[in-house]
Amino acid sequence: MMRLRARKIANDLAELLKNQPVLMARAHSVFPRAVNLLFGADELITLTNQDEITPMGLLVDTQVSFRQLLKAGDEVLFEGASACTTSGNLRIELGGAAIWQARVWQGEASQSLERIGRISHQLKEWLAEQPALGLLPLLQRLTECQAPDSQRIGDHFCRYIGDDLEAFVGALSAGDWDFTQKLTDKLIGFGMGSTPSCDDFLAAFLVVLSVAAELYPAQRGWMLDFNQAVARKAKTSTTLISANMLRHAAAGKTSLSHQRLIRACLFSGEDDLTFLASQVMRHGASSGGDFLLGLVCALDWYYNWKQEILKKGEKAQVDLMQPDLVLTI
Repeated sequence: MMRLRARKIANDLAELLKNQPVLMARAHSVFPRAVNLLFGADELITLTNQDEITPMGLLVDTQVSFRQLLKAGDEVLFEGASACTTSGNLRIELGGAAIWQARVWQGEASQSLERIGRISHQLKEWLAEQPALGLLPLLQRLTECQAPDSQRIGDHFCRYIGDDLEAFVGALSAGDWDFTQKLTDKLIGFGMGSTPSCDDFLAAFLVVLSVAAELYPAQRGWMLDFNQAVARKAKTSTTLISANMLRHAAAGKTSLSHQRLIRACLFSGEDDLTFLASQVMRHGASSGGDFLLGLVCALDWYYNWKQEILKKGEKAQVDLMQPDLVLTI
């Protein structure tokens, strides 16, 4: 029997195992550095052995490829403080694992608009220098950031979906939420891989919208409705792995490297931005770049939206300070 120890566990998985002490899962997809375990109808637990963790995830202390430990269809029983394959060849000790908070927003106020604007500009300039993979050839079109001609060519997938992505960003900026939601029908599930390109793009938007909803509760109704509508559509419109990613993003949760970058953009602002972006860029063939494109577009939306909120607040304050009119005859 191979015995492993969990180093870190996502708080939502820890809560699930606390409320459901006995849980049977089945290996859905196995990769060298990660394995997805399916439980229930469509929910995933992700084991990983690299310095990364996802919502509903578990980081374990091994450098052995998961393909040597598990294969699709293997059953894993979570019971008490351990998880064990029913075949008996693998056991994971869960006791003592550090709890990782999967949500991006953790109760603090966002940093200044001026700083967010500078960070967004810095990210765009860095993205313009990266290889033109996935949706990145659309950077200039969606953000008006100057990019070299070599990055603006794109493949046939990129050229096909360009108009819809531009319409999505424009409708969101205009606050046309009905049209924006309709456009997601064309975006969800579009692209190649276990997390199609447009899903990665949308995931960044969902997380930023979720953060905005927490920071401005009076505005949260339509934001959360939009997020949940995307998560519902994803159940039948994309891959199982991607549907889980979008469901978590709609709830404001994302993997560790993505979380660090978004928190640096909206809250701390003290970390090495390009290093954090490069960590995200490493994900998948183009998933990291697709997420980053979605993030800079979402930051543009957040900047403009918050600016409008502040202007309305200032106007309301000025109106309150005006003396009451007295009618005289």
